[in-house]
Amino acid sequence: MQKRLTAVLALVLGLMTVSSAAHALDEGADQTSVEIDGAGALAAHGHGHVEIDGSGWARLTMHGDITITIGDDTTIKTRTLGADAADTVDGPATVTLEGFVGVIVVRGADFHISATGDFRRVFAKGEGVAFLQGRGWYRATGGYFGTWTVPGVRVSYRL
Repeated sequence: MQKRLTAVLALVLGLMTVSSAAHALDEGADQTSVEIDGAGALAAHGHGHVEIDGSGWARLTMHGDITITIGDDTTIKTRTLGADAADTVDGPATVTLEGFVGVIVVRGADFHISATGDFRRVFAKGEGVAFLQGRGWYRATGGYFGTWTVPGVRVSYRL
């Protein structure tokens, strides 16, 4: 009898855990604006359109079209798939790449990134606002996670 009670209790706890995880995933799906204080970092994956306005640094591993505008004291490094070295652009500048396949790293005090395509990884750290539109997921170091959808979600992050 005790073994049967233990098995039933374990089953109920397991179902509660799955239900809680599913609820946490669904919370981000319906929201269009998320403020993340103290997290200071955002990670995302998916396809669609991504815009990031911020300071600190951002890294995109992607295939698609991208335009980056940077201010003084900001640097863009791009490395296309299969290239031996990265190309560097110092600000102020605007860089537009079409059909880009590779990694882009932006570091500095003032940048705007607008990209459309497939994103293997988007990572931003520091302070800023990201707009994610299409299909994918995102998470912040503070433990918040959710999905980005066709209407889009705006995520503010700051240290």
